[in-house]
Amino acid sequence: MIPFRFNHTRYSENTPQTWRQLVAMYCYRAIIRLFEEIHFMEQFFIRMNNIFAFTCQVIFFILCDFFVNDLLGIPGVKTNKTVVMALTTILFYAVFGYFATRIRDIFLKNRMPTSLDTSANCLKLLMRLILEWAKTVVIILCIREQGIQYSPHPFYTFLTLSYYLCSERVFCEILAALTESVFTFEYLENLEYLYIPMFLNTFTIAVGLVVNVYLLIFCYSNFVLMSTYFIIFLRIKDVFCNYWQMIVAEKKTYSSFRVATDQEIIDRDDICAVCLNKMSKARITPCNHLFHPICLKQCLKNSFLCPLCKYNFRENV
Repeated sequence: MIPFRFNHTRYSENTPQTWRQLVAMYCYRAIIRLFEEIHFMEQFFIRMNNIFAFTCQVIFFILCDFFVNDLLGIPGVKTNKTVVMALTTILFYAVFGYFATRIRDIFLKNRMPTSLDTSANCLKLLMRLILEWAKTVVIILCIREQGIQYSPHPFYTFLTLSYYLCSERVFCEILAALTESVFTFEYLENLEYLYIPMFLNTFTIAVGLVVNVYLLIFCYSNFVLMSTYFIIFLRIKDVFCNYWQMIVAEKKTYSSFRVATDQEIIDRDDICAVCLNKMSKARITPCNHLFHPICLKQCLKNSFLCPLCKYNFRENV
């Protein structure tokens, strides 16, 4: 609660303008504090990535069911059947999400063989992939044996699967890793881990906006207004606060590092403290340490502190 103290000896009834200014000032501070608290709670919810993604997926899948049924001219769709369809869809997609998670663990967490030169290592990797795929098939068969019937319209499957792939964290991480290691787009400046999720989230915002606008015009309901907050407003806030601002901050921080000359590298006779290799190119940090440019960018992914002395790079930015 914001304390309100007023000095009666200083302000009298003959100064109404001062009273109004003081009340307006405290009201303004109270409103700003309220918005800060709301922003904090929204960011806390967004950072619970799995819960946030699941909430957006359920809401969008329900909207898609209304959207597709309205396009196909199917009248009298019950809300409870729509919710069941959305949850069933997520259940089947989650099985493939589990398979993708296991594949990511094999390739990205050093669980694959260190070398694929020998046929034994290749066969070992292939068997692990087949085993994970077999687990996925068994899970799907068990779900079908429980009597869960699932036969959605192809257009509904296309919309929901596209949204799921773009909003599920594991697929964002796999695509970012592939982009960084295989395709290596130079204009992304080694910021694939930020650019890729931002692009995918932008796609989910665009799809959600199209579906919401259509339902608001042709099939209005209070649920559509509530869904706008989750799948559009919070998604936009996530893109701006957690990706775009981080991209701007990281670019600005990296550009503040001076390029080391050949003579400076020779005089230091230094090696990169990150990869422990000799440097032909280097960047000098404000704390006067030299690193490979690519190694420095890799360090900025996790922290804006110097890997050696823990100097905060953003102090001079």
